[in-house]
Amino acid sequence: MEQYKQEHFGHAVMPQANHDEQALEDHFLAMRAWTNRNIDPLDRRLLDEVIVPEVEKETGAAPTSSRQVRQKLEAHPLHQYWLTLSLHYQDRIWYGLDAAINRQYDELSEKVGAQVASPKGSLTLNPELEIPRYIAAFDHHRMPGSYVVDTSDFDFRAGALYDRFASTYLRNLNGGWKNDGRGHTLASHVQDFHPDLKPMRILDLGCSVGHSTLAIAEAFPDAEVFALDVGAPMLRYGHARAESMGVPIHFSQQDAEHTNFEDGSFDLVCSSAVLHETSAKGMRGVFKECFRLLRKGGVMCHVDVPPRHEHMALWDQMRCDFESHYNNEPFMTSLARTDWVKVATDAGFAEENVHVGYRKGTTCLKPDRADFFTEGHPEGRALLGSWYACSATR
Repeated sequence: MEQYKQEHFGHAVMPQANHDEQALEDHFLAMRAWTNRNIDPLDRRLLDEVIVPEVEKETGAAPTSSRQVRQKLEAHPLHQYWLTLSLHYQDRIWYGLDAAINRQYDELSEKVGAQVASPKGSLTLNPELEIPRYIAAFDHHRMPGSYVVDTSDFDFRAGALYDRFASTYLRNLNGGWKNDGRGHTLASHVQDFHPDLKPMRILDLGCSVGHSTLAIAEAFPDAEVFALDVGAPMLRYGHARAESMGVPIHFSQQDAEHTNFEDGSFDLVCSSAVLHETSAKGMRGVFKECFRLLRKGGVMCHVDVPPRHEHMALWDQMRCDFESHYNNEPFMTSLARTDWVKVATDAGFAEENVHVGYRKGTTCLKPDRADFFTEGHPEGRALLGSWYACSATR
């Protein structure tokens, strides 16, 4: 039975749901799907057919940015209803998962301890690490306590909560319970644009619980893989998770802008879904640190959320802004307007060695250049099953 659970519901330390907990998850996931299917189109029509004409009549010009329509849109009851639903179902999923982890916390503690008793990888924590304010100041995506709340020397709660939420909320959209689609997408991008790279040392920045890290390790099986994050509970859980899946990863608690590794230490330095939770200044610091850490000929690669304001309709811009204004993703809007090529060149990479564009998501290693677009999806839908990728050679 335990083997069946691991194959169908996750690894050995994945929090499990009983009947009532699963029913609660399913209910609010259904609410999310219903909102996306029925209310999103109405809200889009409200913006395009009511709000935009009002703004155009008042200003004499059609709005081109969500900033020009936000105040009027948010004053409308239909949009307020959309906002309420969008926040409600997400908060209730967090609440339900948190209660489920409370119920089985002692059992999970035993499992986590058992997995790290004879580790193949390693874990190094730094209780004195100063957490960057852009991480410490927010409960990111409304996750209670975010990544860094640490209540004891063995606290893994944040990691368990994030792991279960990611596999629940995305439900087979990003690799199922492994939630490793971004990692496979990143590795595919590296193999596409840097086919001669045979990395022997890899560093994954902002690894959280290692969702993408393990996929990257799978893609480059000969490499020694290091992963860092600022959240100690994430790393304790991620270490146990990796050990339960038989993958040796060397985890450490560090700030991605200022690591303790020597110059030229790595062949590949990467991150997935980290930059949209990093300030503009922090992002530039991360790129500079990547340049320092790479050997000559080494590769930097980042995969993140795909919104680009220049490629989106007004409602899609607003949807991106919603994440910043209400869903505790405060830097997503600024990232959507950031020139990634300039950030890379300012960090020291030559412009001709930088590749930036949309990458169609994959849940397995699939190096297919046809899945890369510089202007978004060929049908004009920049968000459709894609990620935004940036790679550069040192």
